[in-house]
Amino acid sequence: MAFSPFKKSSKCLITDALFLEVTWEDGKSPEDDSELLGIIEGVDSNLPEGQLLLEESLPYLTFSQAELLFQELLQVYGQFQLKKVAIAHLEGKEVVTEGEVFASPFVLNQDYQTLLHPLITAILTDSTFNAYSYQEKREYFENQIYPAYTISLGITEAALPFFPEAGEQIRTTSQVRTMTQASPVAPPVNQETRSNPNTKTVKRLTIWLVASTLLAVAGLGASAFAFAQLSQKTEQLTYLYQQQKETKTLVSTEHQIDVFCRYFLPSYYSGNKDSLTAFLSDGDAKYTVPKEGTLQSVMLEKMSYHSKTNDYQVTYVLAVKQEETTSIRLSFTVKADKSSHYGFVVTQEPQESDYIK
Repeated sequence: MAFSPFKKSSKCLITDALFLEVTWEDGKSPEDDSELLGIIEGVDSNLPEGQLLLEESLPYLTFSQAELLFQELLQVYGQFQLKKVAIAHLEGKEVVTEGEVFASPFVLNQDYQTLLHPLITAILTDSTFNAYSYQEKREYFENQIYPAYTISLGITEAALPFFPEAGEQIRTTSQVRTMTQASPVAPPVNQETRSNPNTKTVKRLTIWLVASTLLAVAGLGASAFAFAQLSQKTEQLTYLYQQQKETKTLVSTEHQIDVFCRYFLPSYYSGNKDSLTAFLSDGDAKYTVPKEGTLQSVMLEKMSYHSKTNDYQVTYVLAVKQEETTSIRLSFTVKADKSSHYGFVVTQEPQESDYIK
């Protein structure tokens, strides 16, 4: 099928049967926008080792790469628009989009589900594709795009969205109307001859309508189930990507946080508010009251990073000598702050609890 006259040749590292070509809006490409470039680099930094990087493959993306990037763009911007997203394939070493569906513009917003939905909408509603029959469009998706998408994302066919039926509800309504209009009205000879034909017609219509309704409900149920599966898979993919992203951020900064905390803790137990001030943020933490005591030992128990708040939750086990030496578990929150003296600040007053119960 020849859906688009657009054809482009460029070096491509992707070997999938089908993939995407992305065209950015003018002035909104990774070359023009450092923030966008940073987002792409962030996605790359969290990809499994050995996987093709977005920076290496763009303007071409596998379906899996695209879903990760689109989810990240939604998370950062809330809404984002690309000039064009087109299905592409290789002919030898040449990338070809001619004969493939595209969406222009390609909009990411709160209604975004998967990249398949805008492409399905485009092929069914864009006048560019009017020359092709519904059956051709459906077979194109079910026989070519869907298999490539499931392989790239590692999902089953059951998780794919159903391709919309061609005027299913319109045909049903039309058929009911035709049958009703064609039904003959018996002459009023007597009550018996008038009622029997009508009764049979009503019964036939009732049975037909009930069967049609049941089929429609079954189709909607299957569609809802498949969509739920796909949504779950997308959520899992996004969750795993986010978890990996948080883990890498934590690994890269864990030692810096630990060093900062080991400077903070002696000041916290110094009893001197002035020596503590440089470690505290301007929020609630500035009301932190220092403790009296002498640190005997400091051991990091656990540390976690939360991407939504960009802060680190840390817990230390301390041996503190006051009247006597006690073991204390101390938990507090740390956040990066370039303007602070140490590059980090404590954002919440530390919480103490007994380590040995």
